[in-house]
Amino acid sequence: MIYTRVEVVAAAANKLEPPLKKRKTDQPPPSFLSLPDVLILNCLSRVSKSYYPKLSLVSKTFRSLILSLDLNHARFHHKTQESFFHVCLELPGRLIPSWYTLWIKPEDKKKTTLVQVPSSYAVNEALFIVHVGLDVYAFRQSHPPSRTVLVRNKDCCLWRLAPNMIVARANPIACVLNEKIYVMGGLTADESGSWGEVFNTKTQTWEPLPDPPQELRFSSVIRKISLIKEIFFIRSNDIKDSVYNPKLGKWVAAAKTTIVGDSRCSVNNVLYSFRPKSCLWYDTECNNWIPVKGLSSLHRSARTGLIETFNYNGKLLILWDKPTKPRHRICEDRNIFCALIAFEKRKNGHVWGKVERSSVVLTVPSSYRFLRYTVIRN
Repeated sequence: MIYTRVEVVAAAANKLEPPLKKRKTDQPPPSFLSLPDVLILNCLSRVSKSYYPKLSLVSKTFRSLILSLDLNHARFHHKTQESFFHVCLELPGRLIPSWYTLWIKPEDKKKTTLVQVPSSYAVNEALFIVHVGLDVYAFRQSHPPSRTVLVRNKDCCLWRLAPNMIVARANPIACVLNEKIYVMGGLTADESGSWGEVFNTKTQTWEPLPDPPQELRFSSVIRKISLIKEIFFIRSNDIKDSVYNPKLGKWVAAAKTTIVGDSRCSVNNVLYSFRPKSCLWYDTECNNWIPVKGLSSLHRSARTGLIETFNYNGKLLILWDKPTKPRHRICEDRNIFCALIAFEKRKNGHVWGKVERSSVVLTVPSSYRFLRYTVIRN
């Protein structure tokens, strides 16, 4: 049989190009978890920590990486660290104070809550931070009492151990004056030991402070230390406050500050004062307090129960509480509310406030007490 050239070429083409068939895939497509840990950490470090609780449920690998120090290093390297707001509450039936961290869900304005530390939301313990030059010092806010002090350079994320304090303290508070760190509290009113001590950052040595009279030792956690003209004003939830003069080495009793002073806070170099029925800003040009506009709805919901105001990432964070059943004479629980306010100064010179978030963040017994707050960046 004789074939033409066209028939030969067609037959050869049919052999070279068999009919198309569906490819069988025995292996599943590659997953995100098949990537090296370094690449996964790189991705996780660029995600807000608000998503970490859900991401930790994806797999054991995710959970271990989220809990690792390597992730903190990656966030520091990529400059994606976030500020976390912690509060310390004294709750009935608990021998030691409880620390909570504020979690703000970026995709849901109603999902703002206080969660206890440690938890899946906040695995790290609360730290009280002070800055001395280029160094950052940290004091643990937990039990049992500890003498440990941590320090790192502000351009480094790795903590190292500083010289231990003289006595072990739980929930101490610190303040810096002339490159010296004054640490106070952390002991019970009837506990022996130095009520306060001072750390010289140049010589890296600790010295005890003169002990205050017994009647000036607080039974609760010290709430705040204010430094005014090189004199320390120490405030607690007790019926008394005290003053310490480092030059004279003397303690004296002090009158309680008013609620107006308690609610003052500086945001973007502007001083604000949040009162139960108003929010004011201080105009340095005319030396006068002027009402902030646009917050009438917030004032109606925060008439009483003002706890504290804070500077949170360039915005004003307000905490207040209310009975869960306001019409009842006796109410066993209270709701703690949180509002986040952004400010804008307009061309006419008026300052307007915008409430970005406002919700209940925690329900606590009515006999609770707010002790302290601290802000940590990690």
